[in-house]
Amino acid sequence: MSGTIDKKLLKRLKLLYVEDDDTVRADLSSLLSNFFDTVYTAKDGQEGLSLYKQKQNEIDVIVADINMPGLTGIQMLAKIREFDKDVPTIFATAYSDNEFLVDAIKLKVSEYIIKPIDIRNLMTSLNEIAKNTYHDFLINQQNKELKKYKDIIYNNNIVIRTNKHMKISFVNDLFCKITGFDKKELLGEELTVLKHKDVDSEIYKKIYNCVLDNRQWNGELKNLTKDGSFYYADTSVISTLDDSGDITGCLIIQKDETSKAIKRREIQTSLIKDKSEIFQKSKKSSVELYQVINNLNDELESLKEGLQKEKQEKNSYINTLERYSSENKKLLNEINTYRKVSETSHDATRKLIKMSKESADLKVEIKRLETKLEMIEDEHQKDLKQQKVYYEVKLDDMDKLLTSAKEKLDAVENVEAVSQKLAYWQEKAKSEAKKNEKIEKEIISYGDKKLMAKLFGGK
Repeated sequence: MSGTIDKKLLKRLKLLYVEDDDTVRADLSSLLSNFFDTVYTAKDGQEGLSLYKQKQNEIDVIVADINMPGLTGIQMLAKIREFDKDVPTIFATAYSDNEFLVDAIKLKVSEYIIKPIDIRNLMTSLNEIAKNTYHDFLINQQNKELKKYKDIIYNNNIVIRTNKHMKISFVNDLFCKITGFDKKELLGEELTVLKHKDVDSEIYKKIYNCVLDNRQWNGELKNLTKDGSFYYADTSVISTLDDSGDITGCLIIQKDETSKAIKRREIQTSLIKDKSEIFQKSKKSSVELYQVINNLNDELESLKEGLQKEKQEKNSYINTLERYSSENKKLLNEINTYRKVSETSHDATRKLIKMSKESADLKVEIKRLETKLEMIEDEHQKDLKQQKVYYEVKLDDMDKLLTSAKEKLDAVENVEAVSQKLAYWQEKAKSEAKKNEKIEKEIISYGDKKLMAKLFGGK
């Protein structure tokens, strides 16, 4: 039950429970008190009627038994309906008599419950009544707000209503005050009766089309007044519908903008006049202005060229200044260094001059020795070349002798003799080799390494 019952809605309601059985009345009223803000109880129809008359504005729903002594539930509700046509009522009875059912329907009973009462069904019915009551409350609140809005609109705006043929069916007091027409004077007339001659007829055709299409139209209209003058109105036109959604006409809401429009047009006229005067003056002086503009353009070009030249000279000056500044810094550093050297020792300067002279003398002597060394090297190279040629010839002769000796040895049959001769020539060769080695050492001792490398193929 708790899943389908809206306790907050039920708490908004006050209930009248009428039951002649004391036990049933006590038990059910106690249960209902848990859900409703207030539960009033009565023991029969007469007491229930009296209590409802006293608390009519406080009681939102009635739950009553039908069969009660004195005044039945049907009789009680019939008397209540004489002054309250809407209070929701639920009847409970032990009988399912069709006569009671018909009477209950005639009295607009919300629900008809058979005893013993099923609490679940009763609470469901009461919950539905609470929802409906709350919806009615919201609708009433909205209607009150809508009435406030309607009153504000009607009191502060011109209001015109038409039927579906666009004929005037209503005008409000403000319309009559501004236009001078009487309320009934224009009823049944076409809406175009208010059209000023300055307004294009196509605008009213667009308004009619928007109304027929259920679309809103917004714009400014210039309307006639009774004395033949006019008023400007910021206008909104909306379609009006019946309960079936069919178009019944339109509602026209206008805001009088006459003073603003006139002021706006005066300003526009003044501006046009001022522009005309300015144009005439400017036309007369256009030649002079044109000449002045040309002169100014020439001066501007000349100034641009001068500015460009000045920029170039400035950049050149800055570069020169930076270069001179850098050189000055270097010179200052050198001067400071020389000053420090000069201040610390005059003897160092004299020594430096002396050492410079001695260094020059040494350079001359070194140059002389280098020349002499080159001459000695040239002489040694010549001697070495001669010695090389000499020993190459001598070695060639020795090779020939060895070849001849071999030939002679081959011719000798005596092995011993050959051996002796061979030993002799070997000793002879060793002796010559030692001489050659000695000569080579002497050559090496006189020559430099580069020269020896060239002669003997060494590194």
